[in-house]
Amino acid sequence: MDAFNRAAIVGLAFVWVILMALVILLTWGADTETIDRLGDLVSYLNDHTDNASKLILTLGVAALIVLSLIVIVAELVPAEPAAAEVRLESVTGATAVLPTEAITQRLEFELRSLAQVQEAQAMVAARDRGLAVALNLTLTSDANVASATEEACRVVQETVEQKIGVALVGLPTVQIRFGPPVAAPPPPPETDAPEEKA
Repeated sequence: MDAFNRAAIVGLAFVWVILMALVILLTWGADTETIDRLGDLVSYLNDHTDNASKLILTLGVAALIVLSLIVIVAELVPAEPAAAEVRLESVTGATAVLPTEAITQRLEFELRSLAQVQEAQAMVAARDRGLAVALNLTLTSDANVASATEEACRVVQETVEQKIGVALVGLPTVQIRFGPPVAAPPPPPETDAPEEKA
């Protein structure tokens, strides 16, 4: 029904634009004999054939055309999708819904706590049977890629399935980058031992 309503509104707006364009065309191009045959609107045009009246009518009709075009654009532009949400099946006694954005933030927090991870970005998508997760990880320059990836996947699986209570659909997709080496902190300055007085 919503699609039918939108199509009807767009169709009416297009018809209105065509009618207004026809009014402008008749205002500027119709001769006196045609104006006499068109009735009340044409008699108004016949009474106001000076350029100032035609300009006022043209501007008014142009404003109506712009309004109709705005309606067409508003109806044809797709609506912004609602934030994806996941229903938590593990909660009993209530219906719990969690936005995927909250899950993304939780995963990024958990991943940043890993020793070999400098930066983590997670993308979470709701699926029919759970969540699909993709990761962009920036590892320390001396990180072991295999162990860091396994640890990140373990953290994702544990966080999603055990802490949040949603099934993980497939294995996470992980994209790895290396960050700049972290400079070691400078050694503390040596202080001279105080001299003992004899």
